[in-house]
Amino acid sequence: MTTSFESAARGLRAAAASTGEHDMVAWIARHGKEEGELLRRYERFAREAPSAVTRYLVHLILEDERRHHQVLAEIAHTIAWGSLADVEPVLPRMVEGAADDELIKQTRELLASEKKDRAELRRLRRRLRSYTGTVWPFLIDLMLLDTDKHSRILRYIIRHRPG
Repeated sequence: MTTSFESAARGLRAAAASTGEHDMVAWIARHGKEEGELLRRYERFAREAPSAVTRYLVHLILEDERRHHQVLAEIAHTIAWGSLADVEPVLPRMVEGAADDELIKQTRELLASEKKDRAELRRLRRRLRSYTGTVWPFLIDLMLLDTDKHSRILRYIIRHRPG
């Protein structure tokens, strides 16, 4: 289901949401509107940039910005519709302490893989330095940032043990 800020507004009315929920959804929707404008600017920039490498890099940003916009809409939607028992939230509520030992074991293994990947990417970045005039080392830097983000997500899962 694709959510939108309009679906959150409908949810606020349907759920007879509290003032706090109204305020939070309004704040998120306002930020989402700003993000939407930013998305349009990036899309235009990606179309009009004369450099192929600039277009490529801006498309990487666009992927992130689209995901950010969608996550904001999902948070707003879940807050707005959250008090209605018959509506499945887009973002499930987290129940801490429910994860079984096997899930935590697998999560730790994935975290170890991300750590290994980080070391490999750093070695690759050093080797790519000799390719002057390319964007390749920079792309590896971006992948390292993603690896750090993945590790952070996995540590969150271990710490909070969502079921």
